[in-house]
Amino acid sequence: MAVAKFNAEAMEQCRSTVSAQAGQFGAVGDGFSGHYAEPDIFGKLASSGGLSAAASELDGKAAAEFAAAESVLGKVERAIDAVQRSVVDVETANAGSFRAV
Repeated sequence: MAVAKFNAEAMEQCRSTVSAQAGQFGAVGDGFSGHYAEPDIFGKLASSGGLSAAASELDGKAAAEFAAAESVLGKVERAIDAVQRSVVDVETANAGSFRAV
C-alpha cells in the first residue's frame, strides 16, 4: 500500500498564490467596468458610432472575463483550503487512534 505524503507548506503557498492572483484579476476587471467611448472621440467618421459601440462591447466583455477568472480562482482557493482541512482532520484522527491503542 502506498503511503500518501502531503507538503503542507507547498499547499499553503499554492493557496495563497491563487488567492493573490484572484484579487489581481478582480482589480484589473474593476478598471474596465463603466467606461464607454463616446462616438465623438473617433472624429466625424461615418462609422464612429459603430467603432464606439465595438469599444464599449469590448470593455464589457473584458470586464466579464476578468470577473469570471476571479471567480474560478476563488473556487480553486476554496478547494485547496478544503483539501488542507481534510488532510489535517485525517491526520488528527489518525494520531488520536494511535493513542487509544
